[in-house]
Amino acid sequence: MFVLYFLALLVPLVLFHELGHFLVARWMGVRVLSFSIGFGPTVLRWERGGTEYAVRALPLGGFVRMLGDDPSAPPDEPANLAPDAFTAKPVWRRALIVAAGPIANIILPVFILFFGALLVDGRVMSSRLGTVMPDGPADRAGLRPGDRIVRIDGEEIVTFEDLRRQIAARPGRRAAVEYERAGRRHSVAITPASHRQVRLPELGLIDIVGRIEVRPDAQNTTVAVRPGTPAWQAGIRSGDRIARVGGRPTLRLYELADTLRTALAAGAPLVVDVANLRLDAPVARSELQQAFERQHDPALRTVRIQPQGATTMEALGLLPAHLIVGPVEKGSPADRGAGLVPGDEVVAVDGVPARSFLAVHDVLSKPWDDVRADPTLRTLSAEDQLVKMHKALERPHVLRVRHMFRAADVARLQPVVARQRPPATALETWLAAQPDGASVLQRGWADRDAVLQLAVDVGRDARPALAFGANGVQDYVEPEMIENPALLAYAVRSTRDRMTEALQVTVLTVAGLFRGHVPVKEVGGPIFMAQLASKTADLGWGYFFELMVWLSVNLAILNLLPIPLVDGGHLLFLLIEAIKREPVSLRARQIAAYVGMSFLGLLFVVVMKNDTERVLEGLQSWASNLIR
Repeated sequence: MFVLYFLALLVPLVLFHELGHFLVARWMGVRVLSFSIGFGPTVLRWERGGTEYAVRALPLGGFVRMLGDDPSAPPDEPANLAPDAFTAKPVWRRALIVAAGPIANIILPVFILFFGALLVDGRVMSSRLGTVMPDGPADRAGLRPGDRIVRIDGEEIVTFEDLRRQIAARPGRRAAVEYERAGRRHSVAITPASHRQVRLPELGLIDIVGRIEVRPDAQNTTVAVRPGTPAWQAGIRSGDRIARVGGRPTLRLYELADTLRTALAAGAPLVVDVANLRLDAPVARSELQQAFERQHDPALRTVRIQPQGATTMEALGLLPAHLIVGPVEKGSPADRGAGLVPGDEVVAVDGVPARSFLAVHDVLSKPWDDVRADPTLRTLSAEDQLVKMHKALERPHVLRVRHMFRAADVARLQPVVARQRPPATALETWLAAQPDGASVLQRGWADRDAVLQLAVDVGRDARPALAFGANGVQDYVEPEMIENPALLAYAVRSTRDRMTEALQVTVLTVAGLFRGHVPVKEVGGPIFMAQLASKTADLGWGYFFELMVWLSVNLAILNLLPIPLVDGGHLLFLLIEAIKREPVSLRARQIAAYVGMSFLGLLFVVVMKNDTERVLEGLQSWASNLIR
């Protein structure tokens, strides 16, 4: 399957590229001698219309051989003088033939993206808000989950993508927002927060966008709990998920609030089924997603809540789990330094009350983003960049963390309080230092200050990343989907935007490689492509075709580089010929061919070295997991 995915990815890219050369050559009246996909021994061969067609054993490229298309041949060779020879055609015709390959590699992703959008995006996310982050611009303006945005500054809003685009275009600018709630329309003014979006800092891709802190998908019924409240007394703890109320399933937090409000109006005790948060130990990075998916116990427990006069979910002590910690990466700053564990609540950062995990991450990452957004960073060496990044993160943060003790915690921590065993974690160290740790355990919760020293994580690709290591516990339910009301226009706009991004990133990446801003270790060859193809096929064909789009754009841009022996080198010679009104000398073309071969040989060595290292790392990881 590994080989099949690789062939399914690479062969269409090569075929379209060579087909571009072939079709335009025939259109320009040039005789095509052979059309070949692959290199090496011939697997399949046939002849038609004076052209030999062949499929060869190594599908790592292809070629179209035309009459007179031999850069090492003298200009007066008979093949070059034939009327249907490549060299006999005007410069502009030859330039079109040469450029047709890269152009075909641009056309292919356009087709994939456009028809993919027509097939996949027939249903899109509506403009209904699923989640409104606390104390964000939308929340302060009075928007609530379940509201549907219908207009922004007079522009009609139907899909969530419409909403995202309009808000992103208005950073710091007041906007008139019309929304629908319970069948009635309302208007409100909102000023989107100006947010710096650092996409690829080494390429200078830094955007300033508007953000009102909403999501299309709704929070599920994972909750935070306030100590001493009716929910707390019933045994519900932060990070637990309310699965049913009175036997009725609950999926979305705002629906849970309505269900509880209705049930509380009767004044009787509430019977709810709860999925406990599993307090797992920190896990390896590769296991974080799996830990997130299994963070709640599948076996439900039934609890009875005495309302004590409460009439709302908040009065019961149940709040959104915006600040509750979920899976923690083993050995990360959140684990090793701050000692965060699933179920902890981040109450404040550096003395400032926290609003959500999104806001906490913004605060923690600001010094890091300041450095990455500094254009002078790209003028420094990789070592100096790391020094500057480490310096930006040298000031530690103080997190105010609320931990709730469960029965298993108490049994495990009592020996620490009684000085019968030494503390082994940051929480145990804090508890052992308390004058009356036994009372803290008995109370069932504690607020402590945790010191968080963020770090720079440098992976195998030499790309530095911010190391934090804590993830939010909150999961989300599928957003409301609607039929796409303007599918054709949506497909055109989506294709335009994604092609623009692919071209922009590819051009800047290639420039960054030559300027030393992008690590050479990120360059991959056929083995890396095969690995990517296999992984994306496992994720779904959508990811597979997305990879094909990016590789096709990369192939087009790389082929247009002015390097001898690739299309860009041929175009450069044709440009010189057009300016000088005579072909480039045979000697110059031969020297250029040697230079081109040397460059491509060096590139081959680099990509094979990188591919080999990736394979060895994969085998090492596989062996380690096998032994463990």
